[in-house]
Amino acid sequence: MFTKHQRFSLCVSLIAAVSSSIVTAQDTITLTQLSSGRSIEAEVLHSDDQQVTVRLASGKEHSLQLDTLTPESAEEVQSHLESKKAAQAEAYLAVNKVMGNPVFSEIHSLWDEPAKELAARLKLKKESSVEVMQSFRRYTKGDASFLGAHPYCMTLYSSPEGKAEQLSLVFANKGDYGSTRGSGEDHFKQVYSEEKPPESLEDAIELDAKVLANTLTLQFGDPETQYFGEKTDRRKVKRWNWRNHAFVLSELDSEYVSLAIIPLEIADAQGKVTRINDSEMKKLKAKNVLREDNGDVRIINIPMVNQGPKGYCAPATLERAMRYMGVPADMYLLAVSATNPETGTNTNLLVQNSERIVRSKGRRFRTLDLSDEIKIKDIKKHIDAGVPVLWRMRSLKQYNKIANKRSAARTTVEDLAAWANEIQQEADQAVPLLKSIQDNHHICMIIGYNETTNELAVSDSWGPRYELRWVHLDIASAVTSSNSFVLSF
Repeated sequence: MFTKHQRFSLCVSLIAAVSSSIVTAQDTITLTQLSSGRSIEAEVLHSDDQQVTVRLASGKEHSLQLDTLTPESAEEVQSHLESKKAAQAEAYLAVNKVMGNPVFSEIHSLWDEPAKELAARLKLKKESSVEVMQSFRRYTKGDASFLGAHPYCMTLYSSPEGKAEQLSLVFANKGDYGSTRGSGEDHFKQVYSEEKPPESLEDAIELDAKVLANTLTLQFGDPETQYFGEKTDRRKVKRWNWRNHAFVLSELDSEYVSLAIIPLEIADAQGKVTRINDSEMKKLKAKNVLREDNGDVRIINIPMVNQGPKGYCAPATLERAMRYMGVPADMYLLAVSATNPETGTNTNLLVQNSERIVRSKGRRFRTLDLSDEIKIKDIKKHIDAGVPVLWRMRSLKQYNKIANKRSAARTTVEDLAAWANEIQQEADQAVPLLKSIQDNHHICMIIGYNETTNELAVSDSWGPRYELRWVHLDIASAVTSSNSFVLSF
């Protein structure tokens, strides 16, 4: 039995994308040259006020000046393009209806439009904007639906040029199912109102995968089966193609269901990316080190990943570091084998499980022992190279209160010596209490330092508001726990 979200009319036929260089008669119009009276059959690709670009039966493309054609032919060009645009808009409207979301606009392809425009249609908030990419994310409410199933998270990534490049949706998964945002049963009761709600995570995953596959198959036909991802992320997926969009459905028992909408060429490459050699990567990362007049040294252009309402600080922080170092990553997939919904993520296991894909891109994890005392010299050599430290610590209430207050206050500091003395006194008073509380274990990034004021710049995976905070070195030492890491060359 299908839900009401799947019962859409299929009476609107979709306009198939031109995948062959041979032009058929129904795609062509007759164009007549004004001076000679000669006529040709051609497919009109696009036109402006001056010229028209056409594809001949041979597959070759040519641009013709409109004023060299008869008035009737010039008028036929515009009429044909308007009809073609209307047909495309009708096709996109039909697909949007099935998806239950305004994914497509009148633009021929998602990959031709700015990511921010697609994000606005889907109500995704900007999460990160750095030189190499932008990302937009939305953690949905319980009544949200996409292709008839409930997506817990929707994330959009852009190309370096700011064009949409990947729309990723995560459905039933062990990180969100039964989370504090509301029970999994409550979510599914709202979406699957005509079905018996699933009684377990396994049932929820099975039901989501079935609904998504059935809906996509009804719309686009039977899927292909292929492998997608690299190393430990490699998995068998179902894939549907529509025009130059690939819909890639992943299902992992007891873990998650996800859907990626990506360009055909990325799907054909199975999601693999080109390795950047060490010398080039070192140059790229060194350019990200920002040095301020007040002595602040910090790394910029690290993507933000908002972990949302889950205990996914480690997977989110690792995704940030991996993407920054040119390694593809997704916090949901990273969390699969190292996270328990009740106890959180085993960070050592997470790093271990990510080692293969990291090494395949020429990167490596290194362990740092900062548990006794953090020294600026131990941090400085990494920051100066443009490499953040993945810092394991305890995110205590008292620590966050100081970090928030001091980060806001330091923006107006003019006397650095007085500031350094003031925060040192505060640290001396706070350290004994911070050391005594063994709770709220967390991982974030150290992304900078100031030797004059004895401060560290830290960045948490909680969204843009927490992208940069400053804490005194002694306070950071007091809340440090266990070994930390760097993802380096």
